[in-house]
Parts: sequence; structure tokens; C-alpha cells
Amino acid sequence: MKLLNKNLSLKLDIIVTLLNGIAVIGGVFVLNGLIARLHGLDVLGEFLLIKRTLSSSMGILLIGMNIGLPNYLSRKFEDSYGDNAFVLFFIVTIPLTILLITGVIWFNIRGFYSNYFWYYFLFSFGISAQFMTYALYRGYMNMVGANIFQFIGTAIIPIIVFSLVTTIYNGLFWVGFTATSVMIFSFLLRNRGIHFGRISLKHSKRLIVYGIERIPSFISQFVLLAGVPIFIAQTVNFESVAYFNSSLSLVRLALLIINPLGMVLLPRIANMIAGKSLGDVQSLLKILLTAGIVFSLLGTIYIFLFAPIILEFWLGEVSDVGVLILRFSILALPFYTFAGLTRSPIDAVSERGYNSLVYGLGAVTMVVVYLIGKQLQYDLLSLALFSFLVSHIVTGLASAFFVQKLYQHRILDLKLLRDIASTSTGMILIHYLVFLTAIPEPVQFVLTSTIYLCVGIFLFRYVNSGWLAQLKVKIYA
Repeated sequence: MKLLNKNLSLKLDIIVTLLNGIAVIGGVFVLNGLIARLHGLDVLGEFLLIKRTLSSSMGILLIGMNIGLPNYLSRKFEDSYGDNAFVLFFIVTIPLTILLITGVIWFNIRGFYSNYFWYYFLFSFGISAQFMTYALYRGYMNMVGANIFQFIGTAIIPIIVFSLVTTIYNGLFWVGFTATSVMIFSFLLRNRGIHFGRISLKHSKRLIVYGIERIPSFISQFVLLAGVPIFIAQTVNFESVAYFNSSLSLVRLALLIINPLGMVLLPRIANMIAGKSLGDVQSLLKILLTAGIVFSLLGTIYIFLFAPIILEFWLGEVSDVGVLILRFSILALPFYTFAGLTRSPIDAVSERGYNSLVYGLGAVTMVVVYLIGKQLQYDLLSLALFSFLVSHIVTGLASAFFVQKLYQHRILDLKLLRDIASTSTGMILIHYLVFLTAIPEPVQFVLTSTIYLCVGIFLFRYVNSGWLAQLKVKIYA
């Protein structure tokens, strides 16, 4: 229990969250591969559609408490925020969840059926409980506890359940039931129960207002993350949905960067700004955002080059359509990463809903591009992928505008552009030199990956100037 509630340094918080991110992503890979092999790509596509639709709605169902609770709780560690959030969770989230699922079924979205209504409800409620528990531990800066429960809810419980059940709906039921039980118990354990005498109208109002101002952002993120899978499910097939959502999981590898930094930084930046330390925040952001841009771009190139073998190894089968979906989707990774990294700093420095504008602009762009392309009778799958990419480009650029406006932070300079150009060219050159050899493709994959890793370690160890040297100073501090 002491370990779950332990406060660590910024460096250790980032390391713990990074390791957990790797574990969670690994768990998601195992889960997707497990379902694909045991039940087929169509079933995987249906499951991922349900999961993506519901998980993308969490900000709305929780009226932003997943952001508001850690923001306010971290400032003075006032216990009453946990009590107020818990009560609001039951008063607000339950009816909103019922309304959401009713609406999805009413609009006759393929993949949701009325006779499984309460399966969807329980699954969604389990995800909501996990988000709330994560927010509470994060607000107290107990990142060990936050990450442990996130890993349990996202990876451990689903993997165990889907290795035992015979149908997707039994899986939804048992994942939802188990996650709800574990997460509510964990919340009450950290909050030391619920003290109704500490329920405050003032604190409840703060949480509600803070969340409502960000509802447009949550709606927009729902469109950005769930819109394309829904479009594809209605117009193509669940196999394409499986490929796209699996590709989106690779795009969300950015969470390996975003989670350790964004989740740790929101409460800490809010705390630093309250202490009038804006200069320190500006310096920290410059280093971290630069690192995020470079690493996400390198990840994009890596996945783009090895798309066929990644899909074959992961899902057990690959098609030309699957490779096309992955390669097109992964181009959004740098913009998705940048928008994710700047989200917490933007929320921390201002209570205005700037992120609502950022993600709202992206969502509107996606819908407009899709509708125009559909009117012009373009191929629907290609159109959905193109609208996904363009919308994330717009989101990334809008995030850059606001972070520069709020922090006077200049994003790009000639040295950074030089580093991006040289490392990208080096990666592509190494790939094609190895590709020219006659060795089998799996061996090419392993060899090239090993070369990338060795070069990366060498550069990290011996470069002593520029943003990489500054990043090492922060890491080793």
C-alpha cells in the first residue's frame, strides 16, 4: 500500500510511467494478436470498434473529471476533491453512459446491437472506473499506483478474460465486471473511503465547470479517434476496421512519450506555475517537445518501412489493403504526438478550453474532408484514411500555435530541422542498403533494427551538444 501511495521525483515518475507505457502497449499487442488468432480479424475488428468508440467517449462521460481531478487535487492535495469526484461519477457518468449507448444503437451503427446493451454498459463503466482511479492517484502524484492500475485494467484483465471466453460479448461482460470491481475498490482505498461531510458544492462546481469547458475537446477527440473506424465499419468491413484500429494502436505508440510526460507534467506544471516558475516550465517544454518531434518522426519512418512484416508478425496475416492502411495511418504519428505532448501544458497554464479549439478544428476538418470526398465519389476507404491524416496535421499545427502563444515557445529552428533531415536520411539509407542483400526479410528486419538501436545508443551516449545533451541533463538530474 505504501508503494502505491509513494511520491517520487520527476525523473522517477517519468521512468515509471515510461516502463508502464511499454508494458501497456505490449499488453495491447498481445491482446489484439490473441483475439485475431483465436477468433479471426472480423471479431477483432468488432471488438476494437466497440472499445475505441467507448474509450474515446471517456472525457464526455466523466465530464472532464479525468483531467479536472488531478489538476485541482495536485495543487493543495485537498482530499475533498476525491469525495466530490466519486459522487459525481455515479450521479453523472451512469446516465451519460446509458444515453451514449442508446444513441449509438439508435443510429444503427454496425457493431452495436440492442440485445447486448448492458454488456456495452458494463464494459464502458469499467473503463470509466479505470480512468477515475488513474486520475485520483495521478492527482496525488502517486504515479506508481496510477500506472499499476492502468496496466491491470488495460492489459492484464482483458488478456486473462479473452483467453478464457468463447464470445466477444462474454468478454465485454467479464472485463467490465472485473475492472469496475477492482478500480472502485482501488479508488476507495486511496481516498480512504468516502466522507460525505467533505462534499462541497464549491469543489463540485469547479470540477464540473472545468470539465464542461473541455467537453468540445472531448467530443472532437471522439470524432478523431472513433470517427474513421465507424465510417469504415459502415462502408467496408470489420477486417479493414481491425487493420485500421491496429494501425491506430501503433500511432498511439506515441503514448510511450505522451504518458510519461503529459500525465506527470500536468499536476507538476500546475504546481510550478502556482509557484511563479514560468521560466523553468518554458525551458523544460522546449527540450521535451523537441525530443517528442524527433523520436515520433523516427518511429514513423521505422513503421512505414517495415509495415508488412509488422502486421504479419502481429496479427498472423497481412494483405495489401492492411499495409496501405498502416502506412497511411502512421503518417499522422508526429502530429498526434505533438498535440498530445502540448495538451497538458496548455491545460495547466490556462483554465480556458484552448484544447477544445485545437481538437475541434481537427474534428471539423475530418468531417468536412470526408463529406466533400464522398460527394465527389472517391473510394471510401482511401477517403477515410486521408481525412484522418489531414485532421491530425491540422490538430498538430493548432497545438503549435497555442503553445507558442501561451509559453512564447518557438517550436522549430534550423538546428532541429538539420537533425531531423540527417537522422531520417540515415534511417532510410540503412534500410535500403540492407534491403539490397539476399538475406530473408525477417533477418533483414532484425538486422536493420539492431543497427538502428546501436546507432541510437551511440548518439545518445556521445553527443554532448544541442537538445539531446540538454535532454540527458534533465534525465540524469
